[in-house]
Amino acid sequence: MGRTSVKDQKEKAGSLLPPGPTPAKESFSWEEYLKETSSTPAPPSFFRQSRVPPSNDFKVGMKLEVHDPRNSTSVCIATVMGMTGVRLRLRLDGSDNTNDFWRLVDSSDIQPIGTCEKNGDMLQPPLGMLTITLTITLP
Repeated sequence: MGRTSVKDQKEKAGSLLPPGPTPAKESFSWEEYLKETSSTPAPPSFFRQSRVPPSNDFKVGMKLEVHDPRNSTSVCIATVMGMTGVRLRLRLDGSDNTNDFWRLVDSSDIQPIGTCEKNGDMLQPPLGMLTITLTITLP
C-alpha cells in the first residue's frame, strides 16, 4: 500500500506521548484573593449557625405553619413535600409544585400548628379555599 506518514511512524515508536502532568499550582490564598478582588471577609461573629447541625425529624406529609415566602407577614398552612439533610421542601396547601420552597429545620419561618392561634395571629386559609374559621384544640 502507501507509505505511512512520519507522524504515524513516530506514534508507533512511542515518541508521541500525551502531555505529562502539569506543574502543581500554588495553593489557594484567601489573603491574596481578597486583595485581588478588593473584598472584605465576613467576620466569624456574623455566623449564627450552630456548630452541631440540628436533627431533622420531620416526615413527608407533615403539616406546619409557615410564613408565606411571597408575603412574610402572612402565615399559611404548608405540607412537607421532601427533605434533604436539614432542609425541608415545603408546599403551601392549595398550591402546586411550581411554588415549592425550602426552609431549614431551625428556621424561624416555620412553626408548629396552632402557633398562630396561641399568639392571636391570623392564619391564612389554603389557596383556593373559602375563608373558614379553624378551631384547633391543643393538647
